[in-house]
Amino acid sequence: MGILGLLLGAGVSVAVLLMVTALPLTPARGVAVLAFVALLVVLGSILFTDGSLERSFGAVYLVMGLLAGAVLALPRLLRYAGLEPVWVSLGLGVAAVLLLIAVGTGVDALLGMMLPPPDPQTGISVKAQISQGLSNGILIAAPVMLVVLSWLAWRQRVA
Repeated sequence: MGILGLLLGAGVSVAVLLMVTALPLTPARGVAVLAFVALLVVLGSILFTDGSLERSFGAVYLVMGLLAGAVLALPRLLRYAGLEPVWVSLGLGVAAVLLLIAVGTGVDALLGMMLPPPDPQTGISVKAQISQGLSNGILIAAPVMLVVLSWLAWRQRVA
């Protein structure tokens, strides 16, 4: 069952990164603006949190998300360098991070609704096995897809 989750997670990563890289310029600007608005909402929720521990962890997660967004923007930056503003590519990188989180969470929730509950006698849960594979598939396939898309964009620019 873990393999099924791994393949499902890889499919999520491939679909999100291909979509973000191939998005035409006009809708890409709108998606980038929405991603920056979502980023401001996250920043506001961190700033207005009461506890210092929550604020600290929120800041760390925000910085890690921004770094991941900058890295996920690399194929788009290579592909459309000079053809679109840099903020659009960076915004789409942030959108890719948000989409990977949202789609992964949504698929996991759907699995929870569709699959049977854990066996009461053994405690074995099919959903838990697939969910673990799902997150692993997203984490493994995203960097691989990032390298492939960056290499293809670089080859397209050089050729």
